[in-house]
Amino acid sequence: MEKKKSISVISQHFETRCSLIKILPKRPSDDDLLYLYGMYKQAKIGDCNTKEPNSLNIKDYSKWVAWNNNKGIDTHVAMAFYVSKVDDLFMKQQNQE
Repeated sequence: MEKKKSISVISQHFETRCSLIKILPKRPSDDDLLYLYGMYKQAKIGDCNTKEPNSLNIKDYSKWVAWNNNKGIDTHVAMAFYVSKVDDLFMKQQNQE
């Protein structure tokens, strides 16, 4: 029962951070956005299930790599990583003000 409760809590935190990232005062770096994209996809879908795009299509290829690098990470662990990164980005931006 305790494990189910902690999974529910991390899911709630994840959904909240998915909304909060949209109101971050400053746009995160491309590297941070790719990290978040990869963790989001891993959390929502699991292991990358799409064909590797042509590396000349830099945007799609970078997004694919970001997601594929998370292969094997449990969805709830990916949620926790996502939450942690969003919290870190908010803290960094608050400290810069």
